[in-house]
Amino acid sequence: MREPTVLLVDDDSHLLRTLSRCLHKQPYRLFTARDAIEAQWVLQTQSVDLVVSDERMPGRSGMDLLSWIAEKCPEVVRIMLTGQADVDTVAAAINRGGVFKFLTKPCREFELAMAIRDGLDRSRG
Repeated sequence: MREPTVLLVDDDSHLLRTLSRCLHKQPYRLFTARDAIEAQWVLQTQSVDLVVSDERMPGRSGMDLLSWIAEKCPEVVRIMLTGQADVDTVAAAINRGGVFKFLTKPCREFELAMAIRDGLDRSRG
């Protein structure tokens, strides 16, 4: 059985490094992308089980990315991580992006690790 793969997407490279460091001992491969275009390339070239995406990024938003994933790669579990949690964003994340979990920044490392684990369990189930 192959090791699960997680893709973290955020335009803040410092946050990506921090999250990668915090999650490096978890039982999955970890990829990072700094925008939606880079994330789409990873999704098209790697087998990805779960994506954690920021909402507000330059260019295409996290919502646009998650909607694209829902359409093109529906088996990939989607988690949104954002500092701007309003009712419209949450509703769109669920309705357009088929988001499994919605986390707000700042997010505790344990909370993120548990959300990823729950999502990977869901993808296997």
